[in-house]
Amino acid sequence: MMSSPERAIALDLPLTGSQLIEASAGTGKTFTIALLYVRLVLGHGQSDSDASPHGDGFSRPLVPPEILVVTFTEAASLELRDRIRERLVQATEAFRAEDGNDGLVDRDPLLAGLRADYAREAWPRCARSLQLAAEWMDDAAISTIHSWTQRMLKEHAFDSGKLFRQEIVTDLNGPTLEAVTDYWRSRVYPLSEPLAAVMVGLFGSPQGLHSQLRRLLQREEATLVSAGEPLAAGDLDSLLARAALSREALRVAEADARDAYRQAADEIHRTLHDLRGVMNGTTFRGVNRDETFAGWLAELSEWGAGQHALEESPFVQKLARERFRLKKGGVLPALALFDALQTWHEQQAAGELAQRELQPAVLAEARDWVGQRLAAQLEARAQMGFDGMIRGLAGALDSDAGEALARRIRTQFPVAMIDEFQDTDPAQYRIFQRIYGIGSAAPDAALILIGDPKQAIYGFRGGDIHTYLAAREATRGCHHTLGRNFRSSAGAVRAVNQLFLQAESAYPRAAFRFAEPDNPDGNPLPFHPVDANGRDEQLLLDGEPAPAMTGWLLAGDGDLACFNKQAYLREAARHCANRIAGWLNQAQARRSGFLARDGDGVTPLKAGDIAVLVRDRKEAKAIREALAARGLASVYLSDRDSVFATPEARDLHHWLRAMASPEDPALLRVALATATLGRSLGWLDALQRDEMAFEDTQARFIHYRQLWQRRGVLPALRRLLHDFHVPESLLGREQGERALTNLLHLAEWAQQSSDSLDGDHALIRLLAGHIAEPGADEQVLRLESDAELIQVVTIFKSKGLEYPVVALPFLCTYREVDARYGSPLYHVDHRPFLELAAKKELAPEGFQRADDERLSEEVRLLYVALTRARHATFIGLAPLAVGPSRTATLHKSALGYLLAGGEKIPDLQSLRACWLAQAEHCADIHLEEGGSTDTVHETGAAPPVGKAARLPGHTSFKPWWIASYSALRYLGLERAPETADAEVRDDERETPLSPRGQDEPQTPAPGSLHAFPRGPEPGTFLHGVLEDLADRGFDRALEDGPLLAQIAERLRKRGWDAHAQALHHGMQAWLTTPLAPSGENGPTLAHLSRYRAEPDFWFATTDATTPAVDRLLQAQLFSGAPRPPLGEQRLNGLMKGFIDLLAEHEGRFYVIDWKSTWLGVDDSAYHAEAMQTALLDKRYDLQLAIYLIALHRHLRHSLGESYDYDRHVGGAMLVFLRGIDAPSRGVVTIKPSLAVIQALDDCLAGAGSCTAAGECTA
Repeated sequence: MMSSPERAIALDLPLTGSQLIEASAGTGKTFTIALLYVRLVLGHGQSDSDASPHGDGFSRPLVPPEILVVTFTEAASLELRDRIRERLVQATEAFRAEDGNDGLVDRDPLLAGLRADYAREAWPRCARSLQLAAEWMDDAAISTIHSWTQRMLKEHAFDSGKLFRQEIVTDLNGPTLEAVTDYWRSRVYPLSEPLAAVMVGLFGSPQGLHSQLRRLLQREEATLVSAGEPLAAGDLDSLLARAALSREALRVAEADARDAYRQAADEIHRTLHDLRGVMNGTTFRGVNRDETFAGWLAELSEWGAGQHALEESPFVQKLARERFRLKKGGVLPALALFDALQTWHEQQAAGELAQRELQPAVLAEARDWVGQRLAAQLEARAQMGFDGMIRGLAGALDSDAGEALARRIRTQFPVAMIDEFQDTDPAQYRIFQRIYGIGSAAPDAALILIGDPKQAIYGFRGGDIHTYLAAREATRGCHHTLGRNFRSSAGAVRAVNQLFLQAESAYPRAAFRFAEPDNPDGNPLPFHPVDANGRDEQLLLDGEPAPAMTGWLLAGDGDLACFNKQAYLREAARHCANRIAGWLNQAQARRSGFLARDGDGVTPLKAGDIAVLVRDRKEAKAIREALAARGLASVYLSDRDSVFATPEARDLHHWLRAMASPEDPALLRVALATATLGRSLGWLDALQRDEMAFEDTQARFIHYRQLWQRRGVLPALRRLLHDFHVPESLLGREQGERALTNLLHLAEWAQQSSDSLDGDHALIRLLAGHIAEPGADEQVLRLESDAELIQVVTIFKSKGLEYPVVALPFLCTYREVDARYGSPLYHVDHRPFLELAAKKELAPEGFQRADDERLSEEVRLLYVALTRARHATFIGLAPLAVGPSRTATLHKSALGYLLAGGEKIPDLQSLRACWLAQAEHCADIHLEEGGSTDTVHETGAAPPVGKAARLPGHTSFKPWWIASYSALRYLGLERAPETADAEVRDDERETPLSPRGQDEPQTPAPGSLHAFPRGPEPGTFLHGVLEDLADRGFDRALEDGPLLAQIAERLRKRGWDAHAQALHHGMQAWLTTPLAPSGENGPTLAHLSRYRAEPDFWFATTDATTPAVDRLLQAQLFSGAPRPPLGEQRLNGLMKGFIDLLAEHEGRFYVIDWKSTWLGVDDSAYHAEAMQTALLDKRYDLQLAIYLIALHRHLRHSLGESYDYDRHVGGAMLVFLRGIDAPSRGVVTIKPSLAVIQALDDCLAGAGSCTAAGECTA
């Protein structure tokens, strides 16, 4: 069957009372939870059931809504739900399997053992119960701790005293700052000026106080102490008065010193000149340099004149009697200034003491006041933060109605399984303690805690290892351990076991530093070695089996040399990058990769198989730069990556400000200069000098604002991205795909957020707030291509993940506890304390305790890092000296502790000996010495001559590109136009052909549209006018005075104001004239109710050719009429374009394209034959056909089965704007038959080839 320890956990774990499962890394925690769930559904282990009478099961079978499973992340809860559902289905199949058809059972000894506990006649009933549970999983109570507490507060609102509906606030920085500001108003504003000056001197502003309070508010359960002493309430006013008096005394002392100087300035200067020869060179560095000495005297004079404060005058401060250092034999004369400055120093020391006593008292009072104020504000607004959910439910359970509430929840969820319990905080612990009575054996409930205290690394989030240890103590006698690793190779498991086992047995405090020699209860956090299940494949590097754990010994200048931190980061990153580049080069020759157990070939190592684990962004930057220098791409996955912390978020903020206020040239220039927009310095300089170009750009942003106001911010941003071809620009840069994804993510966020905001500026303020305080609710999206790159991951983020190969180049680094990084936290008898003293010297015991806990947590972080690899881990070893020390301080790091138990490792030789001592006891641990040669990754290296490759050495890819009408018509274009304006400029190019004879009169009548300037720029201008008319509304645009004035101003700037009257007449005619030849019915623009100006479209093309498309067009559109042939192109990718107007009239949809093409000097030039000749000369037949295909595909998708081409499509119109007064109205309309449209559509979709007859053959 199976080994007894594994069966004991999976099938024989008691499902009553409180049970604690400790699951080391890779030991199948989720797998175990799923099987326990199956047992609960079956009622397995009931003494009166059909199962074997173990008597260790729950009292009755349960259904999914009754089994509470709590974890700490949404991703984990989704994974658990899927895994449990899958296990229920597998168990159902196992109980339904007939004899001789037990394949699943044969492969799964756990299910075989479970089924064997039931009589055969009970199997059908068990299968039905399991199937029902699997189908019921959508209602399963599997959620994060925060989602579950929110649900409980809502469902039990009467018992909890909370509102039925409360808004969840994901980022409390804003409300917290508001509460801090309220405290500042109530506490500081009423103070006298001297007392208020003290508070301002301490904190600066409410924002300064808020930054100091943040950590204290996150740890509300911690007792605040100063120099180890609890802070007494009610002392603040007296301390504030004392600090004010000290501040005043310091001011008086400086005034007295300045008076003493002024009364004897000449004598003082002479004395200093006389003393120059005996002034101590250490205190007065540079005293022998005339320039330096003269500068000191100038500083003294300026201070005496009141130009500088004494705090800003370091030389003057050194003149105090007890600080004025002279060489041996030197005598300091009696001068009043020297004594006065000494008095100032004494008063300064007294003032610092007063402030040191005052600051913690203010913080203690402010924490309580702000915490209460914040809670009251949130309650008044029916709001709640994530921590508020936890505290709200914990508080409700502690109230008078708490017992009734606990009983109702316990009835609702008789059994609870708490995953990742090592990350529980005290408030969460209180919740489960009150409901289930941790450590008790209530017959009607069971609580199963699952976690690994060795991976308790989230202290900065509130996770508390001491809470876990309290639960461990409460469940003594009910502990269970998962002892088989299913993640890593046998060698990798042995190597980790060796490092921690020797620390467990050799050091007084054991591996994880919780053992106390005098504690009779033993070690509350022991290390238990695990067995290895092993892996089916083996890692080869350079053709040889790779050691499971390798230390890269980085040498400085000789065995005694130490690395400072910067040098260590640089050298470790260089060595690591060289090794990775070498492995990937070898992989191209199949010398690095994975060898299957059957020896059937090597799967090459890929970049995505390698993870480099780091602590922070600084380390990530070092390794990524080293990798990039060797031609290796990487992606950084941080635990705190927020999309609001990216450069794209800041640039988007500038864009939105310019779009909201395009009339402000300063905002517009900032937006245009953003890196994401990608404009060159030359372009920006030219725009600055060209008033008309700047006005055109400003008009673009005015249009974006109109789009934003009419259709939302997302369409406006999409148009901006198109107009400035941002996607193309970004994708040409390193990490461009990441930047583009961030932009699209932010744009979607902006659109969603706008729905609940009032106005444009509200969105801008919200985005600014997120940028200032990036929260965790909008994380950077991951790309599929990220998985193909080298993964640079924080160790915190890597928890729960696994990688084939792991590099830890910077594992020797550490950071001692320092008040600059927040108030030190430590515990006494599991109770938390926060030390508010500003310096280690003021509270040595508290700082030492906090640093001791820091090292313990870093050992746990090290355990997480060392257990991520499936096959091999590589560690950068060096004698690192942090701070001013000239000898290595590696013993203060987690790795140093494992290697030497806290004893110093002073140099390279000692470090080598420590590592080799581990290798002596474990052959899977290896030491690699010597430097590495800089290696560049060789992409596309030719395979060596030898056996034929299993896969072809060369793969032919069809060219993929983005096509458009312009790109096909003008073969000189290298890419499709990125904007509607660009397409117009290409479209309006003058050609050498003219549809009229050369002997026609060439002077149009003044004041007519025929006399309006010709060429791409006038064409773009006329298109812009029509777009403006559409934006304002065709039916009312001519009544819009500001719009008409704006158009007139744009005419003036171009020197075309002589044509203003002609343009006004043209606008009237375009809006009111039917778009059909004289005598025929057609829509007028002014009467259109449904239309959209300048919609862009994209549709796919698959392996089509322009000759095939051209044959169909020549045969079916204006058949037999001559036209230039299309150049040969293969269409494989996307077709894009911009339709001037998409309109619906009487149930039919039209695509309309404006042409400013000049055909002659008067209306007679715009007859049907001339317009057809011009249309075919420019191959507008291709353009209209592409537009109709876009419309056809869109309607087919949006209308579905109700779509009818003949009923819904009106056709495509080409409108020659200058011919609007001609009998033809300047309009050419085409509507090919459905057969022709379908044939062209199939041809572009790769479904067949177009024949000259207009048919598509598969």
